[in-house]
Amino acid sequence: MTIDVRLERPAPYLTFHAGGLVHRVDIVTKDIGFTIGTELRYAGVVRSLTSVRLVAYRPGTKYHDVAEESAAEHLRKALERFSVGSRFSLAGVEGLAECLRAVVTEDRCCLPWDPDHIEEEPWN
Repeated sequence: MTIDVRLERPAPYLTFHAGGLVHRVDIVTKDIGFTIGTELRYAGVVRSLTSVRLVAYRPGTKYHDVAEESAAEHLRKALERFSVGSRFSLAGVEGLAECLRAVVTEDRCCLPWDPDHIEEEPWN
């Protein structure tokens, strides 16, 4: 089954349909040296002030647009694995997060990233 995941710009976020509603996943990217840190956060049906982190990783690129396109592909693969039912609840978000982490782990180019970790000052 093919899931339609749309990448929206300029403020990068992804959308997908579940239970007759459009769900939003925000993409947060951060330049962390020679690569981009990418975080996917479930923002719900209507963009809220709070969101739930689904996954954070380094996709093996130094370009934000490539990281965003990679995030769309990772979410699409995770949604294909995860059966999105007619009611998408918090339990569904947790299940989606597990599938997304598995998809990212299987991608040879991706490495884990902790956005809460304070990066050391770059040395010259």
